Amino acid sequence: MADLMLSVTYFGILLGMGIIVANLLKKAKVPDTFFLLLLGLLMGPTLYMNPAVAHYISTTLVDVNVMGNIPDFLRTLALIMVVFTGTFNLGMRTFKKVGRLSVKIALAGVLFNTVAMGLIANVLFGFDMVYSFLMAAVISGTCTSVVFAFEDTLKKARNALNVIKVESIVNSPLSILLPTIFFGLVAIEPGAIIDPMMYLNQFWVMIAVGVGAGLIIGLGISKMLEGMLKEYSALMLFAVALITYALAENVGGSGMLAVAVCGLISGNKIRQDDRGVQNFDDHLSEMLRISVFTLLGAQVTLFVSLEEFLIILMFFLTMFFLRPAFLFPILGRGRRDFDRRDFLLMSFITPRGLSAAAMAPIVAGTLIAAGNSVLAGKIMNIIFLVVILSVLFSTAVALLAGRSMEKRAASRKAVPQEEDVPDKQEGHESKKAESDKEPPPDGEEHPTSMYI
Repeated sequence: MADLMLSVTYFGILLGMGIIVANLLKKAKVPDTFFLLLLGLLMGPTLYMNPAVAHYISTTLVDVNVMGNIPDFLRTLALIMVVFTGTFNLGMRTFKKVGRLSVKIALAGVLFNTVAMGLIANVLFGFDMVYSFLMAAVISGTCTSVVFAFEDTLKKARNALNVIKVESIVNSPLSILLPTIFFGLVAIEPGAIIDPMMYLNQFWVMIAVGVGAGLIIGLGISKMLEGMLKEYSALMLFAVALITYALAENVGGSGMLAVAVCGLISGNKIRQDDRGVQNFDDHLSEMLRISVFTLLGAQVTLFVSLEEFLIILMFFLTMFFLRPAFLFPILGRGRRDFDRRDFLLMSFITPRGLSAAAMAPIVAGTLIAAGNSVLAGKIMNIIFLVVILSVLFSTAVALLAGRSMEKRAASRKAVPQEEDVPDKQEGHESKKAESDKEPPPDGEEHPTSMYI
C-alpha cells in the first residue's frame, strides 16, 4: 500500500509540473520535449544523488524504481495512443500526396540509421554489435509530437512539412518494431549460432501480420461506429486502439504497426465533421506524452564526464549530418519537386522523441535482466542525450528557417510600387500595342492560353 501511495505521489508531481511547463511553452510556440526531460532530470537521481548535493542534502524527490510496472504500462499506452492518433487525424488526401515518398523515406531511414549508427556506436563506444544495433534501432525514428510543434513556424514550407510529418507518423511504429527484434539476440548465449534469415523472416512476418490486423479491425470498427452514439464513439476508439495492439502482438505481428494502419483506416472512414470523435484523445495523449518524457528524465542517472559527453556529441553529429547523404539518393527524381530550402528542412529537422524515450527504459530493463546493468545505464544516458540534442538542433533549424521565410516575405511586400505596377499611360499603350498584334495562325495555341 505504501508503494502504491508513493507511485501516485511521484506520478502526480511529475504530471502536474510537466503540465505547467508544457502550458507555458505551448503559449510561446516552443517544443517542450527538452524542458520536460530537463524537469524530470532535476527531480530524479541525477540531482539528489550528485555528490555535491548529497553532501549537504539527503532527499528523494522522485524515485521511479518504487513505481514498479506502472511506468512501463504508461509508456506502452502512450506509444499506442500517439501512433493511433497520428494516423487517425491524418487526412487521406495528404497521405496520397506525400505518403509514397514519406513511407519510402521512413522505412529506408529506419533501416539505414540502425545499420549506420550501429556500426558507428560499435567504434565510438566499444559496445558489442548486438547492443550497438539495439541502441541505434531505438533512436532510428523521428518524433511526431515534436515535428507537429513546428506547424506554425514552417507553415510557408508546406510541402517539406507534410513529408516530415507523415514520415514521423510512419516510422514511429518501425522504430519500436526493430528493437523488439534485437531483444531476442540479447538473450542468446555467447558463442551461439545466429541465423540472420530467421530474424529477417520474423521482421517481415511482424509487418505483414500487423498491417493485416490493422486493416481488418480498421474496416470493421468503421462500420460499427456508424450506428453508435457520439458520446461512446471516443471510448470505443480508445478500446479499439488497445485491442488492436494486443491482438496483433498475440498473433505474432507488430502491434504498433497494426495500430497505425487501424488509425489511418478508421480516421478516414468516420465523418469528418464529427470533431468530437476526430479529437477524442487530445487530453489523454497529452497526459501520456508528458508522463513519458518526465519519467525518462527522472529515471536516468546522468553522470558523464566531459570526454564521454564529447564522444556522445560526436555520435549525434554524425547521425545528424548523415541524413542529407541518405536523403539525396532516396528522393531520386523527386528532388525536382522540392527547392533547396525544402531539402534542408527535410534533412535537418529530424528530432528523436517519444518512441526513443519510451523504449530506452524498456531496453535498459532487458539488459539488466540479462546481467548487463552497467551497459544499461550507459545506453540510457546516450539515448537521453541524443534525444535532447536532436530536439535542440531541429528546433534551431526550424526557427532559423521560419525567420528566413518571414524576412523574405516581408522584403517582397516592401518592393516599391513603381517597379511592380506600371503607370496608367504605359499600361494603356502596352494594351494598345498588344491589340494591334496579329492573331496567331489557326491551329496554333496562344502562348498564354495554357494558364487560362
